[in-house]
Amino acid sequence: MEEVTYSNPPADARLPVGFALVFAVFGAPAAWLTQLIVNYALSAHACYPIDIPLLTPVWGPLWYILIGIDMTAIIVAGGAFLVSLGQWRAWRGASMTHVGERRNRFIAQWAVLTSTLFSIAVVFTIVMLFIEPVCNW
Repeated sequence: MEEVTYSNPPADARLPVGFALVFAVFGAPAAWLTQLIVNYALSAHACYPIDIPLLTPVWGPLWYILIGIDMTAIIVAGGAFLVSLGQWRAWRGASMTHVGERRNRFIAQWAVLTSTLFSIAVVFTIVMLFIEPVCNW
């Protein structure tokens, strides 16, 4: 007997993931990573521009710039969390007979978990601006 191989997966496995589900998975981690990298780069340059650490930043409104970046990150992470909840609810009622539906439901469940954890990380990073001075060596 000859073994049959298929070059393409079955049609039900090719169900598209969609932008909303991709944003739900990667939105909060990307917001946290961007917040961490940009805030670190700005405060490092403002507080240690050449070879002598400063007590006050080079730019006067540095704290407000950092808060603006943090607020943008919390909005993106919170949006990713809300989208992930919506995607999870949408895929929760799926028939679960198709491979693509099971895959999308699994991705939506992980999106809720990752967006929750990274949203908490964004909040903790924001709290550090209120606890520590911007230029503290």
